[in-house]
Amino acid sequence: MGMYESFYDEDSKCPKCNAKITTDWQTKHLECMLESWHKGDFVQYRKLERILEKERKRDYPDSIFPPLFRRTNEPVRDAPLLFNGKVPVHTSCDECKSWLEAYAKIVGGRFTGIVEIEANREEKKFVIVIPETTAKSLREEFANRLSHLQESCKHESTKWMNIEWAPGHISGRGRVCLRCEKALETKNEFEPDNPKLRQLLKRSKRLR
Repeated sequence: MGMYESFYDEDSKCPKCNAKITTDWQTKHLECMLESWHKGDFVQYRKLERILEKERKRDYPDSIFPPLFRRTNEPVRDAPLLFNGKVPVHTSCDECKSWLEAYAKIVGGRFTGIVEIEANREEKKFVIVIPETTAKSLREEFANRLSHLQESCKHESTKWMNIEWAPGHISGRGRVCLRCEKALETKNEFEPDNPKLRQLLKRSKRLR
């Protein structure tokens, strides 16, 4: 079999006997790094980290060649392998033993499910879907990419900033990640950026 990638869809069924497909759908149309994805997953490879020697001995006590690395939940890039398209996949039905060809559908960089399942040996062609570019599609693509960046970001560098509900109208303060710009926490207190104004504001509060 060699190296391949796997997609899992618990809702996929054999078109011949209607049995649920519990095994993986395999493909060799990507980079063949033995990565796997379930429905809703962001389609990108994950970073590897080295397993500490004491963890290898603890987790694999009977293994002659315990693994040196393991996958993390952090993707190697913020962009997916494929934004919109259909990846040819195949498997066999455990019930009727039929060979099945299908597509793993990717929408907005996420695996949405197995589609167009057929019981034959005709391999499907790789399909890249390029939607019409409009202002709306660009906003949606940006929103999807920003959402994934914010989900995967560790928020290691943050800063408190003023929150404006309209230009010049400050409603409070927010602690924002400087990498992904996600608001991590907010408070209703107003705090000027100017140090002298901050001191005057603190004095006025003490005098109340």
